[in-house]
This record gives sequence, structure tokens and C-alpha cells, in this order.
Amino acid sequence: MTLTACQSQVLPAETQTSQPMENTISPVENVGLDRTETPVPSVPVSTVTKTFAAVSKTPTLSPVVPTPTPTVTIQVTPTEDTRLLPNDWRNWPIIPTLSPNAYRIYQKGLSMGNDPARFSVIGDCQSVPEVFLGVYETDWYWLGDDYSYLQETIDAYPGSFSHESLAVKGGMSTSTALSPLWADQEKCSNNESPVECELRDYQPSIVFINLGTNWRADASTVPYEEYLRKIVDIVIDHGTLPILLTKADNIEGDFSINLITAKVAYDNDVPLVNFWMAAQYLKNKGLDESKDNIYLTPDGWDQRNFVALESLDAVRRQISEYNSKE
Repeated sequence: MTLTACQSQVLPAETQTSQPMENTISPVENVGLDRTETPVPSVPVSTVTKTFAAVSKTPTLSPVVPTPTPTVTIQVTPTEDTRLLPNDWRNWPIIPTLSPNAYRIYQKGLSMGNDPARFSVIGDCQSVPEVFLGVYETDWYWLGDDYSYLQETIDAYPGSFSHESLAVKGGMSTSTALSPLWADQEKCSNNESPVECELRDYQPSIVFINLGTNWRADASTVPYEEYLRKIVDIVIDHGTLPILLTKADNIEGDFSINLITAKVAYDNDVPLVNFWMAAQYLKNKGLDESKDNIYLTPDGWDQRNFVALESLDAVRRQISEYNSKE
């Protein structure tokens, strides 16, 4: 299968903000973050998977991420909040943990009819199955002995890895994900946004939110935060557990979108996959220099696939731990 790269689709200002505005997010140094990125220390690697673009059966990526353990011990009773603050998002772990609040969202969704064997995605062209998680429903991946336990999670969500989400489309951003004009006219109801349509149609119990790359570089990120919060509110209202991801690119220039993503995850106490951190281990941080360091390279896609699968596995196992303690 030949994989075509996403084409840059910069949205007009009127689809993102009510009027053009200066970027009002504080620069990185004003929120406790250093513009100079700290080099990531070398750690052992393990060969894991391949992208759809790969032709050879030989794995193409050696992700450098902390090796998770299949068994997760959960403290169900309330404890002191020890989470890192959003301003410290660069130091957040790559693989998230499941809070009691997030577990309650998930359980509420099951009572509303959400399918525990389904997850979905909200995102742009870099979230289509060909480059995000779809590889795990082909014969082009290899987990190896160290990560063979992840097969259990792959088997737990049959069909979801290759599912064509109604909330994934080239050029999608937080604003257009909420616009009925961007919804599938054949499958969605009148005045139904792509997000609402996908949640109603597929009834997933979990949804990954991959957004931010298509936000116009010179636009304020203030409305971006408003739209993202609304998306997460809609997802939670449907009883679906949102899993947010930071992004590798810095199209906005000050990493404010990753900061916003961390704020929204923190305020709603839902999981966040720190893909930005995982991408630091890759050449050019997983970004394609020929495409203005906006889109991911095949290695970047591989790394994001792997940490997303690890995160889904961690969340699934922690849900089981909560269930066993009820």
C-alpha cells in the first residue's frame, strides 16, 4: 500500500476565530517553560512495529519509551492530588494513568450504551487508520517478546483499529470538529457536528483526540482552548472517556497548544498521552523537514502508534483493576 502524505490545509480565519487576533498565550518562558529543549537521555530500545508505508517485514522503529508492566496496581480510594501541573507538561509521563474520575466517566458511558469493545478517534489526516493505529489490524506489525502482552489489548477492540471515524478528516481542527458543515451529510443528522455524529453512530467507550496541527500559525490559541474544552465536554457528556495527545510539531511557535491540551486534560482529570515527549527520541523529533516540520515522518507515525497502543493497554488494564475492587 502506498501512503500519501497529508496535504497542508490551512483554515481561513473565520472558521477558527470570530476575528483575527494576536496570539495572547504567554510565551513559554513566562509559564515556567524553557524555550531551549532539554536533551533526552539515551535509554535501552526495543523493536516494535511498522507503518502501513513499510514494504519489508522487518520492523522499522525502535521506540525509546519506559517499559510498562502488564499488571497495574490501582488505589481506588481518594488520595492527595500529586499530579504535575499543566505548566510542567513537558515532564508529564508518556503513558497516562486512569484516575477515579476518569473511571467514573467510562462506567457512566457503559450504562448509557457505549460499547466497551470500541474506541474511536477525533483528528485530522494524520489520524486516519493508515497512519494511526490501523496497522494493528494488519499483518505488518511485530510486538516481540517484550511487548507480546499488548496483543490482548489489540484483540479487545476488534474493528476499532481500522474504523473510519466520522470525526477524522483532512484539515480538521477544534473549530471544524464542532461544525455541522464538516459532518458527513449522508450519515449525520442536521446540525450534528462530526464529534456528535461519531459518538452517536459508533458509541465508543474511549476516544483519542489528536488535534492542533491544523490550527493557523498566526491565529490566537485562545479560541482553540474554548473549542477543545467544548469537544471534551461533549465527549464526557456522552459517557465516552477522552484520551488527549500532545503533538510533536510547534506550528504555533510557543508550544501553547500542548500547554492548552495539558490544561484541558488536567481540569477534566482525564488521560493524556505525552507524544511530544516520545517524539524527542526520534530524528528531528519525528517531524518531516520537507514539510516544514509540521507533519510526522514514518518513524513519527510508528512512535505515536506504539505509545497510543501502550496507553490504550494501560487504560484497559486499569479499568479491569477498578472493576475487580468494586
